[in-house]
Amino acid sequence: MSSARVSELVIGGSRANWALIGINFSQDGVFAIGELSLRIDESLPPGLHSWALSNVDSTLSSIDGIPTTEILANARQVEKEAREFVLQPLGIDHVVVNTPDLERTSQALHEATGAELKRIRDAGNGMRQGFHRLGDVVIEIVSAPSIPAGSATLWGFVLNVADVNEVAAYLGPDVLSPPKPAVQKNRLIATFRGAVGLGVPVALMSDI
Repeated sequence: MSSARVSELVIGGSRANWALIGINFSQDGVFAIGELSLRIDESLPPGLHSWALSNVDSTLSSIDGIPTTEILANARQVEKEAREFVLQPLGIDHVVVNTPDLERTSQALHEATGAELKRIRDAGNGMRQGFHRLGDVVIEIVSAPSIPAGSATLWGFVLNVADVNEVAAYLGPDVLSPPKPAVQKNRLIATFRGAVGLGVPVALMSDI
């Protein structure tokens, strides 16, 4: 079993947009989610730009084109400012990676982390999904005819919460889509609307 872990995801854009969904970054631009941190760099354009992994080669700089750094795992206590609404995710369920070549990207991830490809799912219309696990986080590698040739890219992520219906009721349907059954059995999923301006596809999941 691989000891590699996802320690940090780096996003760009405005922290004000993330505050709309209850993610309030610290002064240093960090928001702790389970075993990893979400870090915002407002000098970068909106999107999911890079990740930091622990228990990997310290010289690692890329996984199939995804900017990658090695980070030492440590306990983080991040102060959160008091706000009207604070999203309290239990952790990240999975991170989605887009690629024109699922096997190539899967092999690169395996070589960098030791994490085995668990399975490949045919999602229809030429879309395929491959799954690896780094600690508590599933890495979902997606290939589809619409994905352009070139390197793999980080695309989005899904957060686990205690009750997605409760969050949806609070934020309303203009911010978060109504929860619906997820692919995973006995789970619900809801997606933040593009109009919120996160610049990163983000969804919430919880048990039914």
